[in-house]
Amino acid sequence: TGASSAYLPFQLRTKMMRRLISCFLTIFLFASVGHAGEPRPVTLDPVTHRAASLSVTGVDGSVVTYTPSDLENMQTYALETTTPWRQDVTLFEGVLLKDVLAASGLMDVDVIEVLAENDYAITIPDDVWEVAPVMVATRANGKPLTRRDRGPLLFVIPAEYFAKHDVITNSHLVWMAASIAPVE
Repeated sequence: TGASSAYLPFQLRTKMMRRLISCFLTIFLFASVGHAGEPRPVTLDPVTHRAASLSVTGVDGSVVTYTPSDLENMQTYALETTTPWRQDVTLFEGVLLKDVLAASGLMDVDVIEVLAENDYAITIPDDVWEVAPVMVATRANGKPLTRRDRGPLLFVIPAEYFAKHDVITNSHLVWMAASIAPVE
């Protein structure tokens, strides 16, 4: 018993040190990455995007067309979340929908219609972008989105907002987004 009792405290100390180191590493990683699900401002390196555009119609009928690179000239953000088709946490990068709407003079509209390249259309009330950071993603895990990835322009909402707000639904996760227009 003398040998085993001397060994036990060393084993416990080793286990405690491993847990302590693990805790410090976890704290360090979360502090450097930011909170999952909340967008944080980032600066993106230039990349070559797939040919795509997002046409935004203003309340006066004027149309501004943005390429993914044009969108990335706005303030860009990164957020980590899952989606219905990506069960693993993915790092999405792009711009916030409300910034695109503000740049196009649409912040005061009550509802927008978003149309995708495949003719999918959805109306999105202002409640959605007022309560959740809706991202128009141009990249996933550091790479430009392709149409196979549901890009090149993909609307992403942090997963935890679906449980918090009834107004947010999976139908707001538009992929291959092509145009935005106010609904009158």
